[in-house]
Amino acid sequence: MGIYTLNHIDKLKDKWNRGEVCIGTAVQLTDPTISELLGEAGYDFIWVDCEHSSLGLTDTLNHLRTARGADTATFIRVPSNDPVIMKPYLDLHPAGIIVPRINNIEDAKQAIESFRYPPNGIRGFGPSRGAGFGKISAPDYLEQVEQQMLLILQIEHIDAVNQIDAILDLPGVGSIVTGPADLSGSMGFMNEFGHPKVVEAIERVYKAAIRKGIPTGHPTSYDPQGLRKWIGLGLSWISVDGDWITLYQHAKHVADDIRQISSS
Repeated sequence: MGIYTLNHIDKLKDKWNRGEVCIGTAVQLTDPTISELLGEAGYDFIWVDCEHSSLGLTDTLNHLRTARGADTATFIRVPSNDPVIMKPYLDLHPAGIIVPRINNIEDAKQAIESFRYPPNGIRGFGPSRGAGFGKISAPDYLEQVEQQMLLILQIEHIDAVNQIDAILDLPGVGSIVTGPADLSGSMGFMNEFGHPKVVEAIERVYKAAIRKGIPTGHPTSYDPQGLRKWIGLGLSWISVDGDWITLYQHAKHVADDIRQISSS
C-alpha cells in the first residue's frame, strides 16, 4: 500500500521540494484551540514545546489532533534526550521530533538510537496512532515509519558545532536546528544572538546541513531583517516566536494604544 500519513509531513516535504520555506511557531499553552487558530492563520507547522512548558502527554496529543484537523503539521520538542522519556512522544507520531541538548556527537548518536527501531536503534515497539490503530500492518509500519517522521537534532553547544559534519553524516538525521540561547551560552556570550562568533557558529551548522541536502530550520523572534538573513541562507523551515509571546505583545500593544488615546 502507499504511504500512510496522519501528521501532514507530506505537505512539508512537498513545499521543500518546490523550494518553499515552511513557517511555524512554538506552542506552550495547554488549550489546543491555539493549534487550530494557528492552522487557520496559515502556519505550516506548530512546534509543541515540552522542554520549557508544563505541557503533558495528553495536552500534546490534543494539540496534534487539533493541528491535524487544521491541516497543520506538528513538531514535538521532547523534554530531554532520553530513550524512556522520548518513547511515548514518538508513539504520538508527530511530523517531527526535536531532540534538545545535542552538545556533541555522542548526544546525536543517542538521539538517533532512541528514535530508530532495531536493528538500527533501541526504540521499543508499540505503535498505535502511527499505525492507524491497526489499519497498517506491523511490517508496513516499520517500512514506512522513518519516511513519516523527522528526527530533528537541536545543536546547542559549540562542541557540537565543531563536530557538525560528522553529526550530519550519521544515518537517521532528518533535519537540523540550533538552540541559539544555549549555544551562545556555551560560547560565553549568553543570549548575545548578534555576536559575530555566535552568528558564525549558527551559520556553520546551517551551511553544512544545506550542503548535504538536510532540511534545516531556525527558531527566532519576529524581525523582518533577521528573517531575510536566515531564510536567505536556504533554510527549509523557520519557527517564529510562540503562542504566549505573540498574545502578550499584541495584548500589550492594544492596551497601551487605548490608554494613550483615552489620555489625549
